[in-house]
Amino acid sequence: MRSRSIAAAVVAGIVVGVSSIAGAHEEHDNDSGPTAFTSMTPILNVASVEASIEHYTSVLGFNKDWDWPAEEDNKTFASISNGEVHVFLAENSQGARPVWIYYNVGDVDKLHEEYAAAGANITQVPADKPWGAREMLVEDLDGHVLRIGGPPSEEEHSEEGHHESE
Repeated sequence: MRSRSIAAAVVAGIVVGVSSIAGAHEEHDNDSGPTAFTSMTPILNVASVEASIEHYTSVLGFNKDWDWPAEEDNKTFASISNGEVHVFLAENSQGARPVWIYYNVGDVDKLHEEYAAAGANITQVPADKPWGAREMLVEDLDGHVLRIGGPPSEEEHSEEGHHESE
């Protein structure tokens, strides 16, 4: 009798555990619940946080959110942002160089003009890609690549529309 009770308890425990796990995955799969990811902030390993803050704010159009240690002159960690995108900068720690990050914008060509005027290191000018995006590549001081994409050019849109009607 005792072994049947133990077996029944084990089976009941397994059923409860499996249904609990299934419920947690269902919440996660539906983008809700306490285990669903809510944001992402890449951490870039940089040679100098202070130089990177200056470059990202004066050349690449980001804002400085905060730096650390706040009470010292030599910063070793910082947060920068542009729109809804946040990036952490870590001086000679937390990762390797270079890292590629993909950013979405509404007008790649306008951003290209702004970056060219500011002296950004543009390694690939805006171009329409076969996958339906217009993209350019920009490198920061540490060789990290900002792959910036948006909607294809109007020319590309009109060509696609023309082909569809044929």
